[in-house]
Amino acid sequence: MKQHFFRNVLMITALAGSFTTRSQSIAEGIALTESERFEKAAATFRSLLTASPTDGEAWFYLGENYFENEREDSAAFCYNKGVEVNPRQPLNHAGQGKVLWVKGQQAEAIAKFDEAIAIATDKANKYPKKLQAQTQREVAEGYSSGNTKDLAKAMAAVDAAIALDPTDPEALILKGDILWEQNPTDASQPISFYKKASDLRTTSAKPVSRRGLVYRRAQNYDAAIAEYDKAIGIEPGFAPAYRGRAEAYFGKRDFQKAKADYDEYLKLNSGSQSAMVRYAQFLYLVQEYKQSLDLIGKLEQTGVDNNTLLRIKGYDQVELKDSLNAMATMDAYFAKQPQEKVVPSDLQYYGRAVALLGNDSLAGEKIMAAAAMPNADPDLYMEAGSYFQKAKRFDRAVAAYQAKTNSSKVAVNDWYYLGSAAQRAGEYEVADMAWTKYIEKQPTIYQGHLGRARAQVGMDPEKTTWQAKPFFEDALRNMKPEDIAGKAARDAEEAMFYLAFYHFYGSKDLPAAKCWFEKVKALNTGTERTKQSTDMLLSKELKDVPAATCELQ
Repeated sequence: MKQHFFRNVLMITALAGSFTTRSQSIAEGIALTESERFEKAAATFRSLLTASPTDGEAWFYLGENYFENEREDSAAFCYNKGVEVNPRQPLNHAGQGKVLWVKGQQAEAIAKFDEAIAIATDKANKYPKKLQAQTQREVAEGYSSGNTKDLAKAMAAVDAAIALDPTDPEALILKGDILWEQNPTDASQPISFYKKASDLRTTSAKPVSRRGLVYRRAQNYDAAIAEYDKAIGIEPGFAPAYRGRAEAYFGKRDFQKAKADYDEYLKLNSGSQSAMVRYAQFLYLVQEYKQSLDLIGKLEQTGVDNNTLLRIKGYDQVELKDSLNAMATMDAYFAKQPQEKVVPSDLQYYGRAVALLGNDSLAGEKIMAAAAMPNADPDLYMEAGSYFQKAKRFDRAVAAYQAKTNSSKVAVNDWYYLGSAAQRAGEYEVADMAWTKYIEKQPTIYQGHLGRARAQVGMDPEKTTWQAKPFFEDALRNMKPEDIAGKAARDAEEAMFYLAFYHFYGSKDLPAAKCWFEKVKALNTGTERTKQSTDMLLSKELKDVPAATCELQ
């Protein structure tokens, strides 16, 4: 009897030890994933699964590791295996939904999210609130992932998670992330949630590093560096803090410190292919295109087949003006990259590659498409417009510049470019509107008044109303004498020539007409206007007309 008792005690002790070891391994794998040490994390989870292939939770965290490393197909395999071995484990269903969401299959993803929540909250399963909360958190992460985020649904799910488990730092961090996505101009709310997460998990660098990210994106690089310093002080092995600090130093153009931090990041991720891919990206960002390309070549030789790597390779080749290779690389990239994962810069660089081969019109169309994508920088419309202008596709340039002026990021010079392109496209009313907007912002810059005068000429080609007159006068009023004698001479000539003919034909004020023709002749720019003005001064109508003044008040 006693022997049987001791045998049972030993068995229970062994099982408890086994459970502790498993829990420690799970925790270690999660920490390694958070630290972007993906290969080490994967090895940890695979070791667990070798010992217990039906461990649905281990399958989930291996899937999470792949998902965070943007290896969605591998993540999907793991989540699917997790569902197969344990269909009542809700997290893997949520994982399946996350993969579907980033692949653009929203309806299927939502069904999986709903299924995960239903399993987690099914009273028959008697799951603790912490697991229910984690399921909601995973759903929130799904909705906030990919190119087609649904931040409202993400916020609803993360709020549900926090309501179930207010002490979960991960949910608080995620809420901060979502708030930042919703309003990137207000850092106060995200930072407050990162602070709450830090208070709950004082030994974690992750929420502190998140604060660094917010400051870095706001281009407050000194504040970002200070937060990353704190994160590294808390957790010296937290690799993302070194990468984040490197990118903050890059923002300050301190490339030496940036590279030193990236070297540390690589040390922490020794042998990690994903870390090397990130380093290749970083080298591209610091404009070390040749070095980035060399590293990519070495990675390819070792068998690395990574779409991100192919993307950066194409970008590097475009920047190095390697037109043929750039085009081939971008074509290969687009052949492999799922449509839902194409980002605006992909189409931008494809357009630039096309431009290197001399097709400015197609380049403009590609970059125009990039600008129209969700979350694209509206400045892409300006780049598209410049290519259309080179191709003399002024109608498309007008469309590009109009799109920019209709965006949330309008600069004064946008109206200048729109006015110029519309004038050349013969869209004179659009040109007049654009120049009017430009003058509102820059009333003392003569080019705006000159642009509007030209638009009025376009709308009055037969000079029946002479409606351009006051705008040519305003242009001259805002020209400096030294500019009229120098860089603005031909613009001044254009205005004076128009006013001369206005007084000759329109007002019949021949002395004034003669005065303006004399001013054109005196400029002596050597254009046809100089010759015509000389001829007019010798004409019978003006030859004997007394001199007069024609100064503008």
